[in-house]
Amino acid sequence: MTAKPIINVNICNGCGYCVTVCHLNGLLIINKVAVFLDEVECDWCTHCEMVCPLDAISCPFEIVLDESQ
Repeated sequence: MTAKPIINVNICNGCGYCVTVCHLNGLLIINKVAVFLDEVECDWCTHCEMVCPLDAISCPFEIVLDESQ
């Protein structure tokens, strides 16, 4: 299992916005909470984090490109 964004199950209300933007189809709503599928390898596009109206999803990694070189 690879690292995936973190879903705060105490905040998530299962709205499903994250499910609709995941281009890998890696999210489902189960019991009114978003859940990542184990078999899907997240590519950290951060779309799920951006669309979550409750900030229940966090992507703790940030990719920074150094354009000065």
